[in-house]
Amino acid sequence: VIRTIVGLRPFRKPGPRLESVTVGTKDVVHNYGHGGGGVSLSWGVAELAASMIREFGRRDIAVLGSGAIGLSTALQLQRSGYNVTIYARDFPPYTTSNVAGAMWHPVTLFERDQVSDGTLKMLDLASRIAFRRFIGYANDPKYGVYWIRQYSFSSREMNTSRPYVGSDNLYPGLVRNQPGGPFGFPFYDGYYTLMIDPDIYLRALVNDFMAAGGKMVEATFETEADLEALSQQSIVNCMGLGSGKVFGDESIIPARGQLSFLLPQNDIDYGYAGGTKDYGLLYSFPRKTGILLGGSVDKGDWDLRPRESEIKRMVEGHAWLASQLS
Repeated sequence: VIRTIVGLRPFRKPGPRLESVTVGTKDVVHNYGHGGGGVSLSWGVAELAASMIREFGRRDIAVLGSGAIGLSTALQLQRSGYNVTIYARDFPPYTTSNVAGAMWHPVTLFERDQVSDGTLKMLDLASRIAFRRFIGYANDPKYGVYWIRQYSFSSREMNTSRPYVGSDNLYPGLVRNQPGGPFGFPFYDGYYTLMIDPDIYLRALVNDFMAAGGKMVEATFETEADLEALSQQSIVNCMGLGSGKVFGDESIIPARGQLSFLLPQNDIDYGYAGGTKDYGLLYSFPRKTGILLGGSVDKGDWDLRPRESEIKRMVEGHAWLASQLS
């Protein structure tokens, strides 16, 4: 293990919030709460948020937050001719998005019994938009986005009654609930998808935004009233977990994720995810900067300190999975 990091996914049981509201004298589009799908959905929800901000009819826009959602939204607006300023407490490489797994597959988005049909339709549309946009970055070293083969394994027959988010045709080469597979489990899904290396990708987006004349301003917001100090009347809120405190949204909670990295191995071109009897949830993705080992989604846990017990579980669990490869 060469490093271990911890991130807090901004999770809402009803799913992401994408809506237009009035806050004091400001017009605000909320775009937050994407759980484990923030990077995957980023270009889709950015386009949807930009279409909502157009209704305000102003050219100067403030974007709050500089993670994948904030940067994508700012770039989408900028490319549509708006003057955009990003306000944030932290900027890449110090954002939550920098410690995301960031394989393209929107997951950990909602609780099934609390999500509305409208939100599900929005997520499907956002997924289709985002996937088309990410394909344009694939295999460009500047952006750190590249194709991999992904496997999901299970000891039990897998539920295929619902399509994957966005529809199954967004997952090239998809096979579902097949017997066997490379890890020796009774059932597996397999498909091709895009691996996004946040350290490379977010740096490139910052460079694109700044090169086009964008501004980035360090700022901290404690309450809705703090928005009144901004010169812009139209605002897109992409603050993730910070939205809970500032806008009083008690539905947003952290979903803690801990990741460890091994040295990079250029011959590893596949990822995997699934539950195991002895080691719990495990997932791994190959990046140019290292092999990512993950397997935790701890909802309501705010602790950013790495846990040795989790490192041990993941290393031993992934080693066991590697021993099952055939």
